[in-house]
Amino acid sequence: MPLDAINLDSILILGTDIAHGFRDTTHQPTHLMKNLKKLLIALPFLGVTITAHALPVTVNFSPAGIGTSPSGTMDGVYAYKWGVNWSVPAGNSISAATLTYSNVKLTGFGKNNPGILWSNLLDTSSGSGTTGVTKTNDSDASSDYWGTTGLLGKELFPTLNVAHNFSYALDLAMLTNYAADGHFAIGIDPDCHYTTSSIKLSITYDKPTPSGEVPDGGSSALLLGIVLPFLRLFRRSK
Repeated sequence: MPLDAINLDSILILGTDIAHGFRDTTHQPTHLMKNLKKLLIALPFLGVTITAHALPVTVNFSPAGIGTSPSGTMDGVYAYKWGVNWSVPAGNSISAATLTYSNVKLTGFGKNNPGILWSNLLDTSSGSGTTGVTKTNDSDASSDYWGTTGLLGKELFPTLNVAHNFSYALDLAMLTNYAADGHFAIGIDPDCHYTTSSIKLSITYDKPTPSGEVPDGGSSALLLGIVLPFLRLFRRSK
């Protein structure tokens, strides 16, 4: 169980039990303080046996040119590739990744009814990849320009000017693989014409706690839970 998930009452009970175990039958303060001193000296070594916690870090990305009001337009005659320069920091692992669209509205039908907005995770190399948004003319074709590989999903828009909010969870193994060279991309293929106020990619990775260290909240609670019962016994024995 993670240290900071332990209930404080449980820690106090544990500390009281330890204190009683160290308590001398003569109830002499000297014996209590000596035992307390021994325990305090030993406490730093306890951290080595506690499982290291993962500290989550979240990074957010947004494309320039689309997904930013008032210029957040997506024209159905184009397929968009949004290049991102990022890789997983050494020694870390991705724990969550989400692509979120906010306030997307179909503003005009093209060749399709209903409108469809496709989203894909794309693999691009750092040598040929381009950061930011590029677009390719696909003549508003009804299929996904980026194909089925890395398909995150498609959102249907049967009605004009109705706001849609939706998101997709990215495949973590695929994202880790694609981002290994420091560059990957999001493919967006709008069939018909849209506006949007926000497109955001959020990636959360776990940064391990350095070996032997304990997060402050957990170590402080443990220290107080053990020391306070000793102090109570010391006062009673005076």
